[in-house]
Amino acid sequence: MIDDTPEAGAFEVTGAFMASFNARDAAAHARTLAYPHIRLAGGTVRTWQHPEEAMRAMEQGFAALVERAGWDHSAWDHRRIIHAQADKVHLDVQFTRYRKDGSVIGVYPAVYVVVEQGGAWLIQARSSFAP
Repeated sequence: MIDDTPEAGAFEVTGAFMASFNARDAAAHARTLAYPHIRLAGGTVRTWQHPEEAMRAMEQGFAALVERAGWDHSAWDHRRIIHAQADKVHLDVQFTRYRKDGSVIGVYPAVYVVVEQGGAWLIQARSSFAP
């Protein structure tokens, strides 16, 4: 049986988001986002109007994470539903960034807003305490 609930859609897209992030696949990562996409992190609000804009930022971000902190991968600590309706889900999430040796770079709580757009579940906005 296929689970086509809003909650399932939110978990599926955030799973793809993390997998594409860890694969450093900017194109696949950009496909998990709804546009315009809003990110609040590191004291800055960023709005990406188009996937190409997001991909450029992601490619720079991957390189900066590796250079600045020795980042290797990230993992969800939890993803919890705050609110859900037919076309939108708010998630309380937390993720940890790791180095290749398994040591922790940081643990970051966040709120993600996931929306149904054109038959697909996509991440519209993220607010995190990540730099």
